[in-house]
Amino acid sequence: MEFGICLLGFASLRERPDHRSEMVSQLLFGELFEVLETRNGWHHVMLQADRYQGWVAVNQVELMGFEEYNHIKGLPAILGTDLIGFMENLSEQSSFPIGAGSSIYSGNGEISLLGRQFSYSGQTVQVSAPNVERVTDFAMMFLNVPYLWGGRSVFGMDCSGFVQLAFRMSGIMIPRDASVQATKGETVHLIHEARPGDLLFFDNHEEEIDHVGLLINEGFIIHAHGKVRIDMIDHNGIYNRGLKKYTHKLRLIRRMEGL
Repeated sequence: MEFGICLLGFASLRERPDHRSEMVSQLLFGELFEVLETRNGWHHVMLQADRYQGWVAVNQVELMGFEEYNHIKGLPAILGTDLIGFMENLSEQSSFPIGAGSSIYSGNGEISLLGRQFSYSGQTVQVSAPNVERVTDFAMMFLNVPYLWGGRSVFGMDCSGFVQLAFRMSGIMIPRDASVQATKGETVHLIHEARPGDLLFFDNHEEEIDHVGLLINEGFIIHAHGKVRIDMIDHNGIYNRGLKKYTHKLRLIRRMEGL
């Protein structure tokens, strides 16, 4: 079994081993994975944090053995909280941008990964214990980030990638896709019983969960739709004041505490 890490700002995770294939998610800097298969310049990987699977180009990640993988996995869970920061690769005398939620592993920003020295001077948070009260604060950081199918970085994110990242930065790991997120946590039966940090799920005409957002306070939701935005919410769904109509039909509400 081989293991690996992303040492770029982010790397695309695709449905099939082809650059033209759909991007299903992204690896952020410092994220670990297991290699399930290698084929034609692509690794089929499973992410260590949430077990999500996809294909990543071999030239966008670095491989390692189990001993090194286990060592990095045991480092402190410290994530960058600057919306956009710069990681310095001291070994190569270069720098590159990384987004909030990237794995820094070090409280002072100095870290060695695979024999390379990195330095990060931005703000960080250690996520050793779940803190659901911080979810809405982290979510608000991403306001106006553009929508990108499969994205989960400040450079573009989809609805489920957005809420997963806000929860991850709060020390709570939830699944990647909205349809799976909707099976976790506890059901909140009525909208007036929901509280900030609860996830609201919405379905399409086939009654399939296809959208998720985060309640920030009574009557308002933050979600990724065109961009990360704030809209009104009631028992019917999301009401867009600009369009003067409902855009998403509310299906269920879940509370993710205690995961």
